[in-house]
Amino acid sequence: MTGGLALKIVSVIVCYFPDVENLRRLCQTIIGSNAAVIIVNNGGSGDFRYSGFKDCGIISPGENLGVARAQNIGIRKALDEGADIVVFFDQDSSIEAGFLSRLISVLKKGTPGIAAPVFFDRKEGYEFPSMKLNRLGLFARVYRKDAAQPYEVDAVISSGMAVTAKTFEIAGMMDEDFFIDFVDTEWCLRCRRKNVPIHVVPIAEMRHSVGESSIDFGFMRGFIHSPDRSYYKLRNCFLLFRKKHIPFQLAIRETISALVHYVALVVFQKNKMEYVKIFLISVWHGFSGVAGKRP
Repeated sequence: MTGGLALKIVSVIVCYFPDVENLRRLCQTIIGSNAAVIIVNNGGSGDFRYSGFKDCGIISPGENLGVARAQNIGIRKALDEGADIVVFFDQDSSIEAGFLSRLISVLKKGTPGIAAPVFFDRKEGYEFPSMKLNRLGLFARVYRKDAAQPYEVDAVISSGMAVTAKTFEIAGMMDEDFFIDFVDTEWCLRCRRKNVPIHVVPIAEMRHSVGESSIDFGFMRGFIHSPDRSYYKLRNCFLLFRKKHIPFQLAIRETISALVHYVALVVFQKNKMEYVKIFLISVWHGFSGVAGKRP
């Protein structure tokens, strides 16, 4: 409920071998906020216990379809059930009671719009920025600081993102070419290209984990991912060049950043040769236009 108007809110949670207790807490908080839950289990049919999830809709494809395709499955299911607003969460997201009502306060039924929270890393507590394109077509980091009112940005992460049904009608679904990394970035920029507003709501806060750990280089924060995940992080940078709504200079910047990040991984991680091997494969596949799940 918000503003005295009854809105049907459906949350979509994509899982891959989740922490069951954290997932259960997340679902209980969502359901306690008068919203429905759809879980798309990308880890197979038997990777976590379903006890305690009887009020959730659970879809198990039987394989890892990637974030984009799993989100699309959840979106279609939510819209088929008459959702006015779809809210995305990751399996390790943490929210408090009242979060959803604060988050969707800037959205209106039947109107295109996206609302995102301010979120903090669960382990280290730092604020993760949203992004706004500057005059050069590059991302500038935007932090909440002391903002009292919702503010407009151009890209946010999908976890905690609330989207009106009208937005999907205008901007379309998630791009399954990306499988996992840059899914939210590409979709947000596509929405902005179609004049869909994206607002960060400063009074809506949540906790979330990005990567297995991170390294603060001062000028950038590098997130540590497994070799398999690092493949998509680098390969998908090359896919950005193939999307007309992505500024060329932004694709250049993200590719350079990913390359620097990868060098850091090789330096700091123990299994160096595995990362080197994945590096070569991801660059080759990127240049070759390989998309979707890694062959």
